[in-house]
Amino acid sequence: MCMTSLDRMSATVRHQPVDRPPCDFSAEPGTLARLYDYFGIDSLPELLRILRIDRWTVRPRYIGPPLRRFPDGSYEAIISSGPIMLDVPAPVGGVNPTTIHYPWADVRVAADLEGRYGWNGHIDWWDFSTIPTQLDALESEGTFWISAHGDPSGLQHLMMWVGDERFLFLLAEDPDLAVAMIEQHNRYRLEHALKSLVAGGGRIHELHGGGDYSSQNGLLISPRMFRRYFKEIYRRFYREIKANFDVEIFFHSCGAVAELIPDLIEVGVTILDPIQVTARGMEIESLAARFGDRLTFHGLPNGTEAEVRREVRRLVALFAGRGGYILAPSHSLQMDTPIGNILAMYEEAQGRTIRVK
Repeated sequence: MCMTSLDRMSATVRHQPVDRPPCDFSAEPGTLARLYDYFGIDSLPELLRILRIDRWTVRPRYIGPPLRRFPDGSYEAIISSGPIMLDVPAPVGGVNPTTIHYPWADVRVAADLEGRYGWNGHIDWWDFSTIPTQLDALESEGTFWISAHGDPSGLQHLMMWVGDERFLFLLAEDPDLAVAMIEQHNRYRLEHALKSLVAGGGRIHELHGGGDYSSQNGLLISPRMFRRYFKEIYRRFYREIKANFDVEIFFHSCGAVAELIPDLIEVGVTILDPIQVTARGMEIESLAARFGDRLTFHGLPNGTEAEVRREVRRLVALFAGRGGYILAPSHSLQMDTPIGNILAMYEEAQGRTIRVK
């Protein structure tokens, strides 16, 4: 059988057989530049077509106050009045955007939050009318699985605004202020997601979001604290989404998140990213055995080119005949990832050789 991207993704999230694993892609800017040079192209859509990527994203256009850049090279990220970042050289090459200013670091009482914005800023800072045009362009080329961003503000979002240590401290020592911050950060989040889906007119198949809750070896907060502060927010958010739109819920959290998986399933998550198999408790065989009938898994570990090919074959065999797996990097591809490894991943999944034009 030969399936379209939409058919392939739809089948795998419903745990049905597919002709091959659906494929996804993400990479750091430096890696993108190397791939563009390798293939002699200059845009992400061209690269996604070459790699036969099944999952594509549409998004509204930011029209809010211009994001500022500063003389030291730092810059506002995400929205106006958001975190200020500085690109720091990374050990593997390229840069790591690093937060040097947290916009809510000075908040001491709930009243200090008045007039301050969270991740999406004000709802009027976004132009959703561009989404139908993006969908029309994609549909003129093929039948793809389409994703749009939308999720509640969780742990990582608040740590980016408040500071890692301080927000973790507030969760433990000042729950009233922590809750006030979470509520303020979530202003417009649901409305933003619903407006994206309305603009999609039923042509969007997935809502993606999430946020890191884990390190390599364990959770950043306890399951009890997750349930106290965040679980009900996710439940209400996704319940409202699912009551109005037939979309899958894609949730991202790096690290050893296994302890939270039952809670994530309970609130409505259907696709989990990434499967960071080197993290504690994240062995794919165990996760598939425990949750494979309720979750679709997204990601792939690193290794040599031969190891990548062998691991792809193993995962394809593990999920053969039952779907439930999307092949993708377990992290945006870094500068130290050889192009041969990248091509090997998609070649093994798709049963072909990817050649330079």
